[in-house]
Amino acid sequence: MSELNVLVVDDEPAVRQVLAAAIAKAGYAVEAAASAAEALAKLDGNGIDVVISDVFMPVMDGIELLKEARTRGYPATFIMVTAFASVDSAIDALRAGAWDYITKPVRNEEVVHRLQQIDAVRGLREENRALRSMVLGTGDRGYRFASPSMLAIERLVTRVAPTDSTVLVTGESGTGKGVTARRIHELSSRREGPFVAVNCAAIPENLIEAELFGHTKGAFTSADRARKGLFLQADRGTIFLDEIGELPLSMQTKLLHVLEAKEVRPLGSEQPRRVDVRIIAATNRELPAMVTQGRFREDLYFRLSVFQIGMPPLRDRRADIPGLMRHLMQQRVMPSGAAKLTIEPDAEDLLVNFPWPGNVRQLENVLHRAAILADGGTIRVSDLPPEVARLPAAADAAASVADSGEGSLRERVRRFELSLLRRAIDEAGGDRRVAAQRLGIGLSSLYRKLEETD
Repeated sequence: MSELNVLVVDDEPAVRQVLAAAIAKAGYAVEAAASAAEALAKLDGNGIDVVISDVFMPVMDGIELLKEARTRGYPATFIMVTAFASVDSAIDALRAGAWDYITKPVRNEEVVHRLQQIDAVRGLREENRALRSMVLGTGDRGYRFASPSMLAIERLVTRVAPTDSTVLVTGESGTGKGVTARRIHELSSRREGPFVAVNCAAIPENLIEAELFGHTKGAFTSADRARKGLFLQADRGTIFLDEIGELPLSMQTKLLHVLEAKEVRPLGSEQPRRVDVRIIAATNRELPAMVTQGRFREDLYFRLSVFQIGMPPLRDRRADIPGLMRHLMQQRVMPSGAAKLTIEPDAEDLLVNFPWPGNVRQLENVLHRAAILADGGTIRVSDLPPEVARLPAAADAAASVADSGEGSLRERVRRFELSLLRRAIDEAGGDRRVAAQRLGIGLSSLYRKLEETD
C-alpha cells in the first residue's frame, strides 16, 4: 500500500463518498472534508500528503483554501477539481500553486493516475536526496563509488561540465539522471546562475508553452500580468528538461527553434526574447526508437544528444552496492534513536547479488524495511523481503538461463529480470500494483519492463 495520505474536499456528500471510496480501493489512505475550514483543520495535523479539492465551494473556495494552506506552510500537494474546462481556471489553480487540475465529471481512473504520478515524483525526490551526495565524488560520510562504470561517468561529467554543450542523460528510473544534471551545472561556469528543473510529463499539454516560454499581459483571459517562462528564469544558467520523451511533437518543434536561434517568444508577443541557457535533457525511453516511430523529431534528438551520458542500472555496478548500503543506512533508513546498523554476511551477499529492477529506490525501501525488523542492530536474511531472501532459487534460474547458451548477455539478463517480475506478480496473487510496490518500482515501470522483456 502506498504511504500517501489523501484528503478529498467537496461540499457535495455524494461526490466526497464516491471519490474517497475509489481512492481507498486504489490502496491509498483517504480522509474527507465537507468544507475548506474542515480541510484546514485536518491539514493542521500535518499528516496529509495530497489534497483533492473542488474549486467552487461556499464561504471559502478551493483556490482560497490552497492559498491559505500555503500561507500556513502546509506542504500538501493540491489537485483542483473544476466544472469548467478552461485555460483560465487551470492557470488560476496552477498559479496559486496547484500541482494539477481535473475537470468534471471526474473519472476515478484519472484521479488514481494523478495520485500514481505524485507518488512516483515523491519517491524520486526522496531518492534524489539520498543520491545527491553520492552520484559523483565523495558523499557526506566519505562514500565514493567503486565501479568502473560510475568512475567513467565522473570523468565524462568533469569533461563536459566546463563547456556549454547540450547533454542528454539516459537510463532507467532511479539511476541518478537528475542528480547528474545538477552536478554538471555545479561544475560549470554557470554554477552561480539558476538551475531550473522541469518535468515535461507533469505539465498539461495545453499549458506547457506558457510554462516554458512565458506569456504577456492579456495573452489569454486570466493573464492579468506578464509572466516569465522557465527558459527566461534559467537565463545565464541551466535548464534541465526531465522526461523529454514526453514532450508533445508541437513543442518539440518550438524547442528545436530555441536550440538553434537562442531565443524564445512568450505567448501573446510578437517580439522574441534572447536567452542564454544551457540545456540538459534526460529520459528513460529509447529516443532512437521513438524517432523511427515518428514520435520524436530526429533533428531535435541529434541536437539534444551532442554529448550523451548513459547512467548504468544498479545491477550493472555491484561494486558500489556495499558502500551504498552503508551510506543509506547511516543517512536515510536508521530508525530514530537506533544504534548503528550492521548487516550479517549472508544478508549482504543476497543484497549485493539481487538485480534491483527498481535501482537505488528499491534498495533503500528494502533496507528501511529490514532496519525496522532488525533485532540488536543487525540485519539478517530473515529481515529481508521474500523477493530478495529467495534469491538462491532465482539464482538457480539465472544459472539455468546462462547455461542454455542462448542469446547475448543482455538478453539473458532480460529473461532473468522477467522471471523476477513474474515471480513477484505470482506472489502478489496477480495484483501488479502490489508486485510493483514490493519491487520498489512504479506500476508504469513494471508494465514497461514486462513489455521490454516479453
